[in-house]
Amino acid sequence: MDRYQFNREKLEFTKVRLGLKTVLKRISLFVLGSIGLAVLYYLIFGLFLFSPAERNLQRETQLMQSEYERLGREMENVTAVIEELDARDKGIYGAVLHSTPLEVTEDADITHYRNLMENQGFVLAYHADSVITGLEKRMARVTAALYRAANKVYADRDSMHFLPATFPLRNLPMEAVGATVGRRIHPFYKIPMEHTGMDFLAGHGTDVLATADGRVVHVSRSARGRGHVIEIEHPYRGYKTVYAHLSDIFVRKGQYVERGMVIARIGSTGMSFMPHLHYEVRQDDLVRDPVHYYFMDVLPYDYHQIMLTANNTGQSLD
Repeated sequence: MDRYQFNREKLEFTKVRLGLKTVLKRISLFVLGSIGLAVLYYLIFGLFLFSPAERNLQRETQLMQSEYERLGREMENVTAVIEELDARDKGIYGAVLHSTPLEVTEDADITHYRNLMENQGFVLAYHADSVITGLEKRMARVTAALYRAANKVYADRDSMHFLPATFPLRNLPMEAVGATVGRRIHPFYKIPMEHTGMDFLAGHGTDVLATADGRVVHVSRSARGRGHVIEIEHPYRGYKTVYAHLSDIFVRKGQYVERGMVIARIGSTGMSFMPHLHYEVRQDDLVRDPVHYYFMDVLPYDYHQIMLTANNTGQSLD
């Protein structure tokens, strides 16, 4: 901006021209002021505001300091343990080997250990250590085998939900067990015929339970043959269970059921001698004896009695 000065003689404002010295002086002041402000900004940011790299270095320094303190505490613990082991070692020498421990130095005399090798107590301790080492190795092998077995059990645990391993009736009394799979006398034809399931005698209207998780694949109602029937397919090794001669049916085709769920009631529909449940276990369309699939509900003695009753019953009920 131009500067003007009042001229009293001429009574007017005249334009003032700046000299070279004044211009250089002002430029110098401006440069020095800029440098001063830059230095001031640098000091403020350097002292009070850290850069990301500086903050990372500060955190690393704090972590190293805490780690150093932790290692110092561990070293103190290790030193205490070593001192305790040294004291126990001296006690073992005195109580078991009746000797004093040898101080380990560069010029240590090993004849002390030669004398120990002839000591019966030392020989016994060495033998005991060998036996313990062998037992530890065997224990490690047994532990590994147990881990493998446990892993297999846990892997197969979910599959057990789909295995028909319980009774189809609640609180089954021994008197309710009828004929099982095999050639049995037919109640109407009075001739030996192949029986493909197991009979359970119970009152009309008794609840029938699903013996495993699965999906209902067949539901039929008929006054002939097996009467009212339910078939459940279990997604495990091709198992299927069949429930026949029912009265009321509470499930539909395609429905998913769980073990213990009431799916129907006992009746005497179809060619049935009296109210009972005809129960079948099939695997890949092969007939299996249901008497071998109740291990989740019975003890060994009860299983033996059920098997004897089922196999010695000569006449079926359907």
